[in-house]
Amino acid sequence: MDEGGEGLTQPVVCQAYITAMSDESRKKTTPADDRNLVVVDEDFAQADSEDRLWLFWERNRNRIIGSTIAIFIGLVCWFAVDAWLESQREALREEYASLKDDAGRAAFASTHPGETLSVIALLEIADGLHEAGKPSLAAYDVAAAAAESAPNDKTVQSLGWRARLYAGLQAQEASAPDAVARLTRVAESTTAPDALRGPALLALARGALAKSDYAAARNWLDKMDRQLGPNHPWREDQRALISSEPSLRPSAARGQ
Repeated sequence: MDEGGEGLTQPVVCQAYITAMSDESRKKTTPADDRNLVVVDEDFAQADSEDRLWLFWERNRNRIIGSTIAIFIGLVCWFAVDAWLESQREALREEYASLKDDAGRAAFASTHPGETLSVIALLEIADGLHEAGKPSLAAYDVAAAAAESAPNDKTVQSLGWRARLYAGLQAQEASAPDAVARLTRVAESTTAPDALRGPALLALARGALAKSDYAAARNWLDKMDRQLGPNHPWREDQRALISSEPSLRPSAARGQ
């Protein structure tokens, strides 16, 4: 019985072994076949530039078409917006050119806050009051405030500093207590144009001289040379002021 049992067991064991080896062999010899993924590349391995261009187009045409359409639409929108903005600016210029009096200028500035032309209109109102000998300090303050709310460019900055300078000069003329502070803000600003800082420095020197504060007057005159350069446009006014008061003549700082 043992011999018979062994005879029956051996074929079964062999069959199981053969089946297991066959399964293992299939696992090792049948990897995923991805040749179909690169067949195009193999077909075009020796292709010329025209064929490669066609292949690139076939693979990316949807993306290229979509990007081209997006760029085209973007350009159309940009040109449309730019044309609309220019028409708005032209309409604003025409409206400003039609202004005839201070009431119209004030209404224009109120209707178009933050516009450079609004600052100019307010400055015209202040200048008109000043030329007529009327109080203009408040009007210059309004123009300066309008410049602060307008776009931050050099033109608007210059308009704002001009309004502050004239307001300071008006305050000095009226003996206002904040006149020195107003003029000092312009004189010592790093963003105000030299064309406006110079008159502020001279006005401060004259104001100090009127109070017999010779040290302060010399200090402002010395700052003109140090900060505006030796050939600033107010050289003659500076010399005339020094000549009018002997106490201003000795100044070691001015010679540096």
